[in-house]
Amino acid sequence: MAFSKVARADEFDDFIAARDAYINGEYARSTHELEDLIGRANTPQLALVRPTARKYLAASLFAQQHEPEARLVIADLLREDPRARLDAASFEDRFVRLYDDVVRMMEPSLDRLLVDRAQTRRLEENTRDARRALALELLGTEARVEIVPRWQTFVPFGVGQFANRQTGLGVVFLSLEAAFLLGSVAAAVIDQAVQSPTQPAGVFELGADDARANAALGMRVLNWSLLSAFVVTTAIGVWRANADYVPQRVINRVPRPIPPMLQGVQFSSSPGGMGASLSLSF
Repeated sequence: MAFSKVARADEFDDFIAARDAYINGEYARSTHELEDLIGRANTPQLALVRPTARKYLAASLFAQQHEPEARLVIADLLREDPRARLDAASFEDRFVRLYDDVVRMMEPSLDRLLVDRAQTRRLEENTRDARRALALELLGTEARVEIVPRWQTFVPFGVGQFANRQTGLGVVFLSLEAAFLLGSVAAAVIDQAVQSPTQPAGVFELGADDARANAALGMRVLNWSLLSAFVVTTAIGVWRANADYVPQRVINRVPRPIPPMLQGVQFSSSPGGMGASLSLSF
């Protein structure tokens, strides 16, 4: 087996031999050799001759009156290369008409295939450009990192949110907690003022004591309600700040000095099957 592989001519020589067999009218031999050639494992040289080999294979099948098989080979060729066309001078007119008929029948699907491949190429180009830009940024800059102290997440009035760079949420907690706390303090002050009347001793007003007692009770209830709301809101703010806590974050990136030995180096990246490759040029 190893000897046969060494003795076998390369793909281009095999294609020339099969094509010459077709030109000489040896269609069965041409078909057999072209099918063997097309079915081999792909190589750079085979990739160059395979489209033309498919054309001659279809022509050989058509010459043997195997039109359905010839149409299938043409369809495979067009799906591989939707723009593939015949050189009319190299084939007989009947086969050229057959080829053109297959092209007309497949034209809608070929147009869709061209559009899909163009979109895929644009996506690959955008991905390649993005990876190259990221590689250049990572190689040419360094990150400045900010350490966020954990104790800040336990401070009320939205301090934890501001530390997490959640400004909008921090303003909400700051406003609510400040409003609840100030309201509670105001209610407590009014409660104390109502419980300590300033009118002169010996002067009494009918029902005044009952009114002051009711006002003091109302202020006391309001005080405790606002204080409870403050405690609950503070607890929610602390919990949310700890849930969103990130120990460190990148503030910005600053240029990194390039070593003299790497100056003048250009980087290019290309996506691969399981990753990407980087190449350097001087």
